[in-house]
Amino acid sequence: MEKRRLGKSDLYVTPIGLGCRTLHKVEAEKAVELVRKAVEMGINFIDTANIYGGGRSEEIVGEAIRDLRKRVILATKGSIVITNEGLPCQDLKPESVKKAVEDSLKRLQTDYIDLYQIHYPDPETPPEETVKTLMEFIESGIIRYVGVSNFSLKELERWSELIETPSIQIPYNFLQRRMYDRILDFCLSRQISIIAYTPLLMGLLTEKIRDKDFIHSGERAHIPSRILEECGKIVDKLGLMGERHGMTAAQLILNWLANQPGIGCVLVGTSSIKHVKENIEGVKWRMPSSVKKMVDDLVADIEVDLGDEFFTQKVKKVFSNYAGKTVAILEIGMKFIVPPDVKAGDTIKINWYGEYLGKCS
Repeated sequence: MEKRRLGKSDLYVTPIGLGCRTLHKVEAEKAVELVRKAVEMGINFIDTANIYGGGRSEEIVGEAIRDLRKRVILATKGSIVITNEGLPCQDLKPESVKKAVEDSLKRLQTDYIDLYQIHYPDPETPPEETVKTLMEFIESGIIRYVGVSNFSLKELERWSELIETPSIQIPYNFLQRRMYDRILDFCLSRQISIIAYTPLLMGLLTEKIRDKDFIHSGERAHIPSRILEECGKIVDKLGLMGERHGMTAAQLILNWLANQPGIGCVLVGTSSIKHVKENIEGVKWRMPSSVKKMVDDLVADIEVDLGDEFFTQKVKKVFSNYAGKTVAILEIGMKFIVPPDVKAGDTIKINWYGEYLGKCS
């Protein structure tokens, strides 16, 4: 497979990477074999995070690549900790960052991390403090580069002024394009590569959309019915387009996403070696211009975006941060910047991009 440069760094990655968010759910020996096979088949970018499976995903990756380390661009993420209440919450204070990096190194069985990514911004901690700590790891050779994930355009602009930022990881698929559209111009102007996750929307943009048990399991159970209906329509249309070329709907989607401006890598998670092979074949395929136009037209006609949907959360606590902004801690544990009129006890709306939409009346 071709290799693409992440930003201005010397990290060159395959256009498809192995996302390891659910790797811990696969039986241990099979999970290790899955990672190894992915590398043997040509994938060189492995992405995990300290929070996935409570660290188990990192342990599996570490075991799998122990003898393949030089063939892999290893990426992990930090910033999420588990509170005393058992809830996930951002924490980018220096002491927390140091512990997270050191713990990840142990689980990954490595003495360096190619790309350490800030999983979510922490509105409580000044970014300068976090960057100073990360720079110490860079100067010692423990971290080669620092990327970000789930940052807004404004957060990305500020962060990239403080430290070289080769990449940003965002959700990007046919029904989540808004974040990509917002950051693309800035990323192109600053040579920041975009790493796309959930390209198949948790499997809903595959033939699995027809499996009722599947679409109502896990996080998919929270996806509104109108989004599920749109997924079904998209898969039907793409299935017909790909049929004459021996390509599945999922393969067309991955190929199209991987070849959009600014995309450095598309992350795909799977529990099947068969699907790893199919995903690689899909991205490597040279899509004819006639098919590309049909897919372009299909995407242009999609009027819904998962970002239009929201869930509600009760505010447990509010406080002012270092910049005088109001920060709310929600019942799920995460921190969000909110308007000053939001108070503890309020119920607020948060969309699927993690953006505040307003208070519930």
